[in-house]
Amino acid sequence: MLLNNFKLTKAEHIEAIGNVDLFLKWGFVMNNLSNGILTIEGIEVKQDTNLDFLEKSFVTNPNFEVRKRQSDEATVGSLRPIQLGSKRFSVRISFENNIIQGIRLKVSDPSINQWDYEEKLSQHGEWLTEQIGYPEGILSENVFEWGKITQWYDPRSCDAGISILYFQR
Repeated sequence: MLLNNFKLTKAEHIEAIGNVDLFLKWGFVMNNLSNGILTIEGIEVKQDTNLDFLEKSFVTNPNFEVRKRQSDEATVGSLRPIQLGSKRFSVRISFENNIIQGIRLKVSDPSINQWDYEEKLSQHGEWLTEQIGYPEGILSENVFEWGKITQWYDPRSCDAGISILYFQR
């Protein structure tokens, strides 16, 4: 049988095909993350995205809400989990003086025990590997010309997330 020539079990072969399908399905949609671009609900969010633009873009989108904390600070947040590639996330985009500071993502999967930060970390690493490749996707920090992507966890609160931080020009 052909599979034996590659020394893969049938299950490994099926898993490999599934991973290729995932890459083909989702890779082209969001593979710009290594360039600092994240597509959220059809809107490209990047280093030069400002609050005014996002407010106009999401004005009719019931999934997002703008919260102004102070006159110079605001957050655009998802009210429901948002599909980003192969996973669903809660999304928070932070602004200061109308300039994007960063994006915080937390996997939103009801099958994950809310106290299991290790599984959350695993899901974040899996998603980042789909977006920026391996081994970058499993590293705790990746620095780019435009900013950095970090995976973080807090074992005391059992929380974990991904932070996309933009360097200011």
